[in-house]
Amino acid sequence: MRIRLIIIIFILTCFTVHSQIKTSKPVKTRPKETNFALGFGGTRSVLYLNRNVKENNDATGLHFTIVYGGSRLLRLSTEYSHYFPINIEPTWQNINARTIESNLHIIARFTRTKAFFYPVVGLSYNEFNGFFTGKNDFLNLSDKYAKNTQVKTVWYGLNIGTGYEYYIKKISLFLDYKMRVGFADGRQLNIMDVCFSAGARFNIKAPSIYRIFSGPRSRYMLN
Repeated sequence: MRIRLIIIIFILTCFTVHSQIKTSKPVKTRPKETNFALGFGGTRSVLYLNRNVKENNDATGLHFTIVYGGSRLLRLSTEYSHYFPINIEPTWQNINARTIESNLHIIARFTRTKAFFYPVVGLSYNEFNGFFTGKNDFLNLSDKYAKNTQVKTVWYGLNIGTGYEYYIKKISLFLDYKMRVGFADGRQLNIMDVCFSAGARFNIKAPSIYRIFSGPRSRYMLN
């Protein structure tokens, strides 16, 4: 009887001690600030790979970008490119093009440097507007467009590429390479465009998305 009583007391003591032990988990902290950048530069693109088969006939233009995020691993960009007119003679003349896109940057940082790489993935809206002569029409576009008319083609692309950025205080220099995949003249999936963009961004601090959505509310309740 005495042995049983000792065993019961020992078991109850173990449960009591175990219930008093609390494991404290580390508090997850969210960044209150992140990066916001405005950028300007130049761009070079083939515009429409299936149509622009001439060598050294890339279009050049102006490139504008807005970037938000980057305090950790991800950031978002909205970009606009306006290209100067080119000719793809004899089939196309006076081609005007532009691109509006949104991309996600996955940041890969380096230690002891002020630079990083970032793989790029996103979506783009692309316009190709030119005068279609119908001459040397190897794609048989005259079945779809009338000859000697102004033709505007809109296509949507999936952006895949990479970028590099180097910081000098609040100014950063960037170089982006992207391929755009889409449906060529609505027929088959293909690489539609290959482009390079380079320029500079001016960076400032901005409230992070965690702070924006949390608002002024305190995390702790006060009586």
